[in-house]
Amino acid sequence: MIAILDRQHFGKPGRRRDLGAGYDLDGDGLVGDHEREASLTPYYIEAARKHVEAAGHGVIVEDRGWYSKRHIRANIFAAEARGPVAYVACHINAGGGDYAAIIHDARSQNGKRLADLVAESLNDLHLAGVSRVIVRGATPDNDWSRGLNTIKGIWSGPANICGICFEPLFIDCHAHRQWLNPVGLDSIGAALGSGLIEWALGDINA
Repeated sequence: MIAILDRQHFGKPGRRRDLGAGYDLDGDGLVGDHEREASLTPYYIEAARKHVEAAGHGVIVEDRGWYSKRHIRANIFAAEARGPVAYVACHINAGGGDYAAIIHDARSQNGKRLADLVAESLNDLHLAGVSRVIVRGATPDNDWSRGLNTIKGIWSGPANICGICFEPLFIDCHAHRQWLNPVGLDSIGAALGSGLIEWALGDINA
């Protein structure tokens, strides 16, 4: 397996200051760059990378270009790959919720399997303050359409690639703040990595 871990929001052309959602986590009355989504996701991306590579799989960390261009690159890579490829749009949610969400393209059965396994692994962490881990299939017309935009180009790729949007926490949920630090995000990244590995094993054994 190759896992493509995409640090989204970061690296969009002409939008270098876009780091996604932000919140005053340290209570100083300001929202600094270190308190924004794309400054926090690298902690769990790095943990997931280490976990996946330790199991003998490959990892690509993506962080540049419009999402559509990232999807095209991922699909080209998958067409040249010999095994399964998992694309993960890496995010942290906002809007005051208290759950974790794993979103897949509703058309993709393999994407649903990946989402289910990642959700199961995240559930095993029993993160205090996370009420539940939900898996949702996104369409252009349902409540998860924004999540679909982060992965929608993957559907047009070869059969060996699928994608999920990973939203393990809410940056503006008070109960989630205890996990929005290097140690907490490391554990979340390890869970993401475990789910990816389980998905790859299922693909190999299919």
